[in-house]
Order: sequence, then structure tokens, then C-alpha cells
Amino acid sequence: MKAYRSGIFIVLSLIFSLGSHLIGENEEPVTAGKVLWVPFEGTVELGLSPFVQRSLRYAEENNFDAVVFEVDTFGGRVDAAVDIRDAIMDSPVLTLAWVNKRAISAGALISLACDKIVFAGGSTMGAATPVQAGGEGAQDAGKKFVSYFRGEMGATAERNGRSREIAEAMVMASKEIPGLIAEGEVLTLTDKMALEHGISDATLNHRTEVLKFLELENALVEEFEISWAESIVRFLTDPTVAGLLMSAGILGLILEIQSPGFGVPGIVGLSCLGLYFFGKFIVNLAGLEEVLLFILGLILIGVEIFVAPGTFLFAIAGILCVVGALFWAGVSPNIPFSISAPDVQDQLQSVAIGLVVTLFGMVILYFLLRKRPNRTPLVLRTSLEKGGGEERGARDSLQSLIGKQGLLLSDLRPVGRAEIDGKSYQVVSDGAFLERGRKIEVIDTEGVRIIVRAI
Repeated sequence: MKAYRSGIFIVLSLIFSLGSHLIGENEEPVTAGKVLWVPFEGTVELGLSPFVQRSLRYAEENNFDAVVFEVDTFGGRVDAAVDIRDAIMDSPVLTLAWVNKRAISAGALISLACDKIVFAGGSTMGAATPVQAGGEGAQDAGKKFVSYFRGEMGATAERNGRSREIAEAMVMASKEIPGLIAEGEVLTLTDKMALEHGISDATLNHRTEVLKFLELENALVEEFEISWAESIVRFLTDPTVAGLLMSAGILGLILEIQSPGFGVPGIVGLSCLGLYFFGKFIVNLAGLEEVLLFILGLILIGVEIFVAPGTFLFAIAGILCVVGALFWAGVSPNIPFSISAPDVQDQLQSVAIGLVVTLFGMVILYFLLRKRPNRTPLVLRTSLEKGGGEERGARDSLQSLIGKQGLLLSDLRPVGRAEIDGKSYQVVSDGAFLERGRKIEVIDTEGVRIIVRAI
């Protein structure tokens, strides 16, 4: 009987084990872990940095096991690359750069910052010598800045256990590396070269292979997308757009000064300059200092126009403050300042182009507005016929107005029109801003200028 029961028990156990095995085969594989997949494409510019930083924060806050950057870039701004590199290295989440086609220039620094690097077949990485645009095309940056960027590349690679010598050779080889590059040349690695010399951890051609490499083949993969706000920031920080905002903002303020009251030109000008500084502020280029310096410049220019016209000292100081604020708002505080740095050169060029466009705009506005007396309070329109007698007669006629009273027909900022003895004259304030409708008194004349003050 015992043998019979034992046989039944063994048979039932075998049936149960076989059934469990068959049921297990039909079950879906259990999800293990989470991976955040971040596309890293196009130009490396300042608007891309907040996107990468947000992705890393999101991965940390939501307990992702890894962040995969799919890299395909020809590079871009050095300061943007340094910001992204710092964010990746400071993140506690495992990071992997999948070089899918190319990681050139700034892309090489960002890839080296990741914990792991894998290549897709046929991909390349390197050619990271900083260049600056010029009249004769792209040229290498100065030695001081090249030396700085070589150090960044070397230190980044060394921190993650990769060859410092090979990383620095992507900027400029200080000595020959046998089998790779001659002294003084710039290195670009293929996927095979990178794998052979320890820069790459594997050559993987498909996403599933990347996940398997991370031992997360059953992980939940979430695609990370750029937000509309980040798209706007990337648009505002585009060098061309920033230059146009700069020019439009200054022209708007100039036109507003030429117009009585506060209207559309002032609103447009302030809006453009606000967008210019907002874009720079978001990407950590501009701070409160640059904004305050710009406001100080506007105040000094206002003092020159309304309080102490003709001194030129306040105007020069104000213009220097405005230009300085616009320049420093585009220069990164996170990398050593060097006049040979590509980003500094680009910002100088952008400010110069903006000022030239503004100058041409001022000339055009002058010729357009001079035909409209009610819109050109900064231009006195009293004209005298050539000839000594007529000129002296006109001066004597104006001097006869001294002590007479009148009524303002427009605001004085500091120039406008007033009615005196039933005639309309163009007058200038003694310094104070006067509103339309105020009673005034003529206190002096200088040539063809009629100087008045409020009663």
C-alpha cells in the first residue's frame, strides 16, 4: 500500500511540475527595470542644456535604472557642451552614450562624460578642436582655449576610466600614439578603433542590443521628448534670432524717445529686449548683473537726453553700459574667458552686427520721421534763409520772444511745439519733461533754439 501511495504521489508531482512549466511558457516576460531614452541630435547649443538637465532630473526622481543618450551630432557651442557634461557627471543615474552615426567635437565631450559608451557600426567620434568663424572661414581657436578644452576632454575621459591621452588627441595630439595618430594631428575614432583602444565598451547596431548590454532587455523604455518651452528657448538663443531681438529692441526704444507719450514702439522695444535677456537667463548666460547694467545704461542715456543735453558724457557712459550688458549676456560664466574663445568671438560678432543694423535703422528712421513734424521732437525745424541780414533778422525775431508765455502743443522730451503769440514754434525744455497743455515761458534763445520752462 505504501509503495502504491508513493507511486501516486510521484505521478502527481510530475504532472504538477509539467503543468507549471507549460503555464510559465505562456506567460508574458516580467518587466524588469526602467530605461529613459533621450535623443541627442542636431547642433549642441545652449537651448539643449536645459533639456538634458531636465531628463536627468526626471530619471532620478522616477527611479530609472539607466538613461541612454542616442548621440548623432556634429558638435556646437563649447559652453553648452561643458554644461551638459557637468550635468551628466553629477547625475547618480547610470548613463550610456550610444553613438549612432557620429559624436563630433562637443558631442565627443558629452559622450565621454557618460558612464558607458557604445557605438553603432560605422559611427565616428572625435575632431574636437574648437574653431571660430571668421572672414576666411572656420579657423582653430587660440592656443589658450585649445589647451583648456584638451584638459576638459582628458579629465572627463580619465574620470570614467578611459584613456586621457586618446581623449586629448581628439583636440590635438601632443605626441604620437602608435597605430592611431601622429604628433600634432587631430584624432577621429571609428567604431572599431574605439573598441580596440577601450573608448567604446561594445559595438551595437540595434536598440534591443543596447538594452541587452545593460542587462535590461525586459525593461520599460520611455522616450523623452523636448517640451514646447524648451523649443522656444532654443529658438530665442539662436544667434540670428538673438541679434534680431537686440536690434529691434534698441530701435523700438529710440523710436519711442522720438514719439510723444508711451506707445507701440516702446512696448515692442522692451518686449524684444525682454525676450533677448529671458533666453540668455534661462540658459544661465545672463544674470541679474547684466540686466541691471543694461538698465543703468538706459538711465544714463535718459539723463543725457532729458536732464543734461549736450554734455555727451552720460551718453557715452550709457552706450558703453548697454553694449557691455548685451555682450556679457551671451558669454558663459562657466568657462575661462578668452578673447580667442569661439563663443566669445561669436558673441562679439553678434553684438557688432546688431549695432550695425541698429545704426542703419536709426538713419532710416531719421529720414522717415523728419518729414513728419509731429513725430520728430528731437529735430528742430526752424530754418533760416541764407544771408547775413535775413539770418540776423530771424535771430532778433526769436529773441523778441524772451519773457513771453505760451501753451505747449506737444510733450517736451525735451523738444516739442508750443503756441506763442498765436504762432506755432519748435521749442526745447530747459531740462525737465513737460506735458502737452502746460503753460510755458520763453527764458532764452540760442541761435534758432527757443528755450522754455514751465510756469
